[in-house]
Amino acid sequence: MTWDAYNRRKSALREVLALADRRRHDTADQLLDAVPDARVAFGDDLSLLFDVQMAWYQRLSGELDRTVLEGDSPATVAVEAWVACAAEMPGARALLDAHRDRPELAKAFAKERALLAVSAGVSSWHPDLVGQGEHLVSRAREQVEYPSVESMPPLHGGSENRTSAFITRLRNALAA
Repeated sequence: MTWDAYNRRKSALREVLALADRRRHDTADQLLDAVPDARVAFGDDLSLLFDVQMAWYQRLSGELDRTVLEGDSPATVAVEAWVACAAEMPGARALLDAHRDRPELAKAFAKERALLAVSAGVSSWHPDLVGQGEHLVSRAREQVEYPSVESMPPLHGGSENRTSAFITRLRNALAA
């Protein structure tokens, strides 16, 4: 993948996630069709879902690193980190939850669960590490409060943002 393709893909992912925050019931295919150049950048919904999962995992990992020293029990910190990420990325969480039964994503979800479990103090050698992580996710789902769609920042604030987005798309098209 070239740098231009990489940057186009990251830009499309940001736009898809911003739209997903506002349209949480849309499918991955609907979001790919709604964002200009997203279908070209990702090709199919599975590629998009892998990138959404990676963005989610990175945010969760960062949140776990940031909150690990807060003094609560490790399990509480892990649950609170998941809750915070879900509130920050409601569209990503909705997309991933809608596709959690896809076998292609099972390994990615298992790694997320293992990360949570290890962060909660479960030994990485525990025979049911993923199950322990799933238990933490279940606890987190009970606590999460997603922001209302109305409280989300506008997709494009003003004419400056629209112009900037247009110029970015134009640059990407010329680079292709």
